Amino acid sequence: MAALEQTRLALVLNGGVSLAVWMGGVTHEIDLLRRASRAVRSGLPPEYVDPRDRPVFELWKRVVHEANTHVLVDVIAGTSAGGLNGSLLAAAIGRGTALPNLRDTWRNAAALTDDKLLRKPPYNSVLDGRFFQDTIGDILNGMGSSERDAEPVTLFVTATALDGVPEDFQDGFGGRFDVADHRRIYKFQHDPDAVVFRKAVAPCEIWKTEPHVRRDFLDDDVLARLSLAARASAGFPLAFAPVDESPLLEQRVRPHPQIPSRGRDRASWIVDGGLLNNAPFGPVLEAISDRRVEGPVRRVLVFVVPSSGVAQRHVENRPPCKATEWPSVLGTAINYPREADFRTGTTELREHMGRHSHSRHQELFERQFHPETGEAQREAMLTVAEQLFTEYRHSRIAAAVWKIRQLREEGRGVRSLVGIPQENAEAILENGAPPTGWVPRSAGALGNPVAAPWEWGVHGVERLVWTLAADIERRLKEARRNGTAPPCAPTVEEAEEREREERCLGRALEELSICVRAVHAVTDRVFGLLRNADTAGGDPARRKVAADRGPIATMNTIYKDLGLGRVLGEQVEAAVGAYARATAGPGKGAPEQPDRERERTVLKACLVAEVVAQSFSSPEELVEHTPQFEFLRLGPDEHSPVFPLDKYAPLGERKLYGVRLDHFGAFVDPKWRESDFTWGRLDGTHHLLRLFVANHQERRSLELDLHEAILEAEIGTERMSRNLDELAEPDDRKLFTDYLKTAQGRNTAGRLLEAVLSILVGKGSPIQGAWADAGRTMFWRGFGRKVPPWHWPWPSRIVGLPGRWLWWGRVTRNPAAALQWTVWAALVTYGVAVTGALAIAGLIEWRWHDDWAWLMLVVAGLGVPLLFLLEFLVTVALSWWTARSRRRRARRRVKKAARERAGQEGHQEGAREAG
Repeated sequence: MAALEQTRLALVLNGGVSLAVWMGGVTHEIDLLRRASRAVRSGLPPEYVDPRDRPVFELWKRVVHEANTHVLVDVIAGTSAGGLNGSLLAAAIGRGTALPNLRDTWRNAAALTDDKLLRKPPYNSVLDGRFFQDTIGDILNGMGSSERDAEPVTLFVTATALDGVPEDFQDGFGGRFDVADHRRIYKFQHDPDAVVFRKAVAPCEIWKTEPHVRRDFLDDDVLARLSLAARASAGFPLAFAPVDESPLLEQRVRPHPQIPSRGRDRASWIVDGGLLNNAPFGPVLEAISDRRVEGPVRRVLVFVVPSSGVAQRHVENRPPCKATEWPSVLGTAINYPREADFRTGTTELREHMGRHSHSRHQELFERQFHPETGEAQREAMLTVAEQLFTEYRHSRIAAAVWKIRQLREEGRGVRSLVGIPQENAEAILENGAPPTGWVPRSAGALGNPVAAPWEWGVHGVERLVWTLAADIERRLKEARRNGTAPPCAPTVEEAEEREREERCLGRALEELSICVRAVHAVTDRVFGLLRNADTAGGDPARRKVAADRGPIATMNTIYKDLGLGRVLGEQVEAAVGAYARATAGPGKGAPEQPDRERERTVLKACLVAEVVAQSFSSPEELVEHTPQFEFLRLGPDEHSPVFPLDKYAPLGERKLYGVRLDHFGAFVDPKWRESDFTWGRLDGTHHLLRLFVANHQERRSLELDLHEAILEAEIGTERMSRNLDELAEPDDRKLFTDYLKTAQGRNTAGRLLEAVLSILVGKGSPIQGAWADAGRTMFWRGFGRKVPPWHWPWPSRIVGLPGRWLWWGRVTRNPAAALQWTVWAALVTYGVAVTGALAIAGLIEWRWHDDWAWLMLVVAGLGVPLLFLLEFLVTVALSWWTARSRRRRARRRVKKAARERAGQEGHQEGAREAG
């Protein structure tokens, strides 16, 4: 059977508030694809598939079968709305089960109703975050689990801390300044094959790689942290209240836990991760290469972003800048940081994809084993490597010094904003000890290479293993193209030989991936020790050498203390041996038997390629490995072949209700959420097909079949056409005006405005005390739509009745006019108060016919303000008494708890004495 190519998807899911519904549809489709692929690969009946999704499931099985690939999702990074959907998908993968029914989850849970998101909003948010978190927890706890079916997956969830950890920077002239880092990243992982590099226990206290199994998604305690992290990452400020970070400290990976600078172990209040880190590519790029593989791999980084990413085109009737309304200005200002973060992330991706040192290394290695390359050419390449060795050695030393200084600056909490210095390797060698154990002393190491003890450093091992793995993948792909079935293999014997070859290559690739993980564990340990090697920071017990011994001495000491020559040599022997056995060819003996001469030839070819390719590489290329990957952006700006393209294609992302009302639109109506969820599935299908079907006509035909099946499973073609006609209006005003004409719409608008009013007059105000509490209480009493019955008889409530009716009546019909009608409501209330005073004075004059009526008129006119003043003073007194009573009850609870604790300690002490 031909070896299956693995298509490994690394997902970066972006934010977007209510666009989480669209992203839920994308996530649903990705999960359907991976499960269909697993069913094809195993040949077993799949786990339960919703009958509505069965036609789509079968189509995906056909796609992956014809592409001869196995689709895996093994790295996920989620931000904001993407953090929520990514967390659910990662939990499903790590628990070996299907994704929960996101269709019903988003339709029912993301509702602006009194029993859902508007259930009990706290004083500092519009929506009920507790309901949000409980819903996530119920979904996670309701998932099934099968450790046998669980697959390795790493999840990163981002958040934003309200108080950032300071980082010290230094400019090129010694000036110091601070920059606060508010970014937070939390890591969850399922990986039975994870390893760690640490000191073994007695009697042999040597450093070695050991298993470090991670099963976070099967741990109920970690699941509780996961629901909290997802809730925090999606917690858009003011819409949801901030979250206490304390339970998440065990999962936090940024700020870096190995950097002991001030405040890094302190918890904070955290909110929406998309504010500062809306495209977390960094941790994904670090994780995508750390995986155990069994065959050729196609790595694809998929960026799921719920917007077109294209600037809005100029509109002729757009008002000039001076006429721009403030909501547009505020929305633009809020979105600019997200845009800048995405731009920075894509620039980083482009830089990573543009590094070619690994490609040069690979080409030089393969050239030495090409059938047309003779012994004379190989000897000539060896001669070139020997001539370049001095340059190579100097480049390695300069790169190591640069990296060591960079890591030690991180450990001290100070980073220098200067260019990469042109280190003089000869001067470094003259003024200090030579490198020992991580750069060979002479070019003689090329002519007589040995694996142990290893002298080429940890990065040399990493490049060697990746070179061998890439060549094995190339051979596997060629073997798959040749095939084992007739007429590819003319005889049975040849078919069996090809099958044996593929099995050997697959086994070798698996062994090489194990070596990669071990080398990564060693690298992490070395980097951690270098960060903490400086006397200016860190735990003294963790420091290895003093700072004044210099970077070369620091590296030499670490390599000696950890015994890295032996440890890395073992990995080199394992990698070269696996490669040599797998590529020995037919008739070369049993593949389990070592061929020392061939292993020596392979190792020599690797080292020659290392020296020639890396002699003039930059420091980053020498100390940082960039995995090879493809990039796919998955957005909502594409159209569907089911609908007329000339009519609906120009809509772009405006086909989603979630982009309306500043990205809160999908929360309004369950039918709108159903539409956005469906479009998430349709858009996901459109982009994912590009990975597997190259021919445009064939892909278009498959897309049409998939879209028709999805629409049949969801809301139907006819209803989606009506939605598109409704969304084709250029202005959102009619869309929401029509909704506000319904009873549910008016109730929703009222509840939202009550929540906003509660924030304005709640405990979140910076002014505290009895006087401030009384003012907020009276404001709420006068204008709140629903207040407790004991507020009804107060003068402010009675006098404000006409203005309150006017305000709520108008605002619930047009929320955009809230500020305008607030002014009118205040004017009406003031007019009612004055009219009431004059009416009372006129009544006195009519009843008594007194010459002092003018005085009575003044007294009556002042009566209403005095009545309000009296109400305010009474409210102040009640607020003071309530606060005092609350403090007294709190003190009594503390004293009672102290007495109970003392009693328990006394009881335990007595029990010990009696024992």
